[in-house]
Parts: sequence; C-alpha cells; structure tokens
Amino acid sequence: MLLALVCVAYFGVAVDGVLAADPTTIGSLVTVAGAPSNQLYGYGLVVGLPGSGDQTTEVPYTQQSILNMLRNMGISLPNVTSMQPNDVASVMITAEVPAFAHAGQHIDVTVSAVGNATSLAGGVLLPTPLRGGNGQVYAQAQGPLLVSGFAVSSGGSTSSTNVPTVGELPGGAIISTTIPADFQAGGASTLLLNIPSYQTAQLISDRIDAVYGVGTASAASPGEVDLQNNRTGPVRFIAGVLALSITPEDQAPTIIVDAQSGTIVMSAGVTLGPAVVSHGDLTVSIQTSNAVSQPGPFSNGTSVGVQNTVASAKQGKASVINLPRATTLADVARALNAVGASPADLVAIVEALKQAGAINGVVKVI
Repeated sequence: MLLALVCVAYFGVAVDGVLAADPTTIGSLVTVAGAPSNQLYGYGLVVGLPGSGDQTTEVPYTQQSILNMLRNMGISLPNVTSMQPNDVASVMITAEVPAFAHAGQHIDVTVSAVGNATSLAGGVLLPTPLRGGNGQVYAQAQGPLLVSGFAVSSGGSTSSTNVPTVGELPGGAIISTTIPADFQAGGASTLLLNIPSYQTAQLISDRIDAVYGVGTASAASPGEVDLQNNRTGPVRFIAGVLALSITPEDQAPTIIVDAQSGTIVMSAGVTLGPAVVSHGDLTVSIQTSNAVSQPGPFSNGTSVGVQNTVASAKQGKASVINLPRATTLADVARALNAVGASPADLVAIVEALKQAGAINGVVKVI
C-alpha cells in the first residue's frame, strides 16, 4: 500500500518547520463584504426516462406531482391510484448564484433524484422555479440532463458506474429576479478574510495604506479589514485593492486525514522525528453454513432448517519498525510506507505519531 501525498501549490520553502508562503494577491485572500453568493433550490420532475424512473406506487409524491402538473395545464383527473408511469422521477434542483448576478443571466444547476429512480440519464427537467432561503423565486430551470453515470439491471442483478441519479444542467437556469447586494457604493467598504488571521489582516491593512495612503485601511479584527475610499470610483478602487500583491504569513505544515476513506494528504514542510512503531492485526471470522435436519423414518416429524455458525479470531504477530528522522516530504512518505499498514491503520499511526510529538504538522481530521 502506497501513501499518496500532495504538496499544496502555494506553499513555499520550509524554514525551521514553517512554510514561507509565496507572494499572492489580496483578492485571493479576501471576499468583499455585502456581495456573497446565494444558494437556490427547487422541486421538480424529470420526464422521458427509459423505464428508470420512480415506482409511483412506492413514491406517492411523484404521482401527486404528475396530477398537479396536469391539473395546472387544464387536464383534470381524479386521484388515480393505478397510475404507474416509470419514465418520470421526482428530483431536487440546487444552484448557486454568484455575487452581482443580474436577471437574464444563466447559471448551472445540479439535479438529484429524491425517489427510487435508478437513473436520470436521458431525462429532461420540466420548468422548475428555484427559490431562495426566504421563499422567493429567483430563477427557473429546465432542459435535458447531463449524467456521467449509468446503471443496468437484468435478472435481479444490477451494475452501476459513478452516480446515475445525479445530473448536471450547465446554464440550465435563467435568473428571473436580481438578488440585491449590500455592497456599498460610497466611500466605505469591508474585506472579509477567507481564513481569519491577526497577522494577515494587519499585513493587508499595511499594504493598502502603503499604496493609497495612511488611514485608507484598518484591521478591525482577524477576519475583517475596513476600507475608506475618498479618491476614485468604488469599482476602480476595489479592483485596485484586490490586485495588490502581498506575501501572507508563513503557513504551518498541515496533515489532512480522512478517517472514512483512509486518505492522508500532507503539505510540504511536514517532518518526522525518530520514532518506533509496533504494528499488528486482529482478524475475527464468523462463518455460517445452512443445513437441514431430517426426521427419522416413520417418526411423523418435519424437516427443520439449521444454521451452523463457527466464530474464530486470529491475531497477527506485531512488527516493530524504527522510523528514522525524515526532513523532506519524500522521506516522510518513504518512512510511512515502510510500516506496511492498511489505510485505516495508517491513519491511526499518523494520529499517534502526532500525539507523541514525533511528527511536525497540524493534523486536521475530516
């Protein structure tokens, strides 16, 4: 088992265990306050599926949605309980509207099945209003879906690739109502740091003051820098501020651990001190075999099914491995690969090394 390690591109050279960050722009570190992106959602129907839609007898809201749609189109039907179309699926539509988007612009949407449809491939989304958190309609989506996955079924056996119950609709929604932004067009505005930091907030404030004059920027908190513009238009001023180059504070080495998948990602600068690791394994096996107990001749008994269960446990021999000092990312990967542990065990080993102080880096478990 090989450990995959990824170096984050913007990390620079490690100095005394801390990464010297590369120069970047203020715009990559902050977000302008008052103009966030907004999330929209909606419920709709996908039609035209090749027999892979909802089973309406098991998903009653799909049947009710079909009846409501027909009623809105002037076709009045009673509540038909025997309706069993298999080419329609109930779906949820989600979308994100970027800041300053206006009515008439197109946005991408994601369509996800909410019933028991097996695939959305080949389906067409019917016109669906998309609402914001306040319940107001801001966009409408419709169109044919793009589905990267597929599923096949035959004789009770199924096979699928990727996720066929989720599809994309690039540019499939049109904004009908402009979402108002609180961006201040006057002299005052605010920058919000993507990662709050005392040092970075002060560096941004000092850099802006050096270009636009003392008093233009003020670090109000680790996550906020206030601006005062009295010289030029707001758009030109903000564009100039966001384009200013800056070297942020040094970044500490980071280790990201995904405990569910056993994935470990390390940034440059992670080092490993001398340590000893003892690694073993315990395997528990439970086997069940089915048999039939037959009655004796002329006993008037009946056959009875019997389950024979055998449980066993086997503990492997622990191996003690001496991990040498590793000062580069390649050395750390080589040392951890030498342990020969499974991904799940390797996650536990990395966390234990951190607790013992043998590995240098901030461990984040996701």
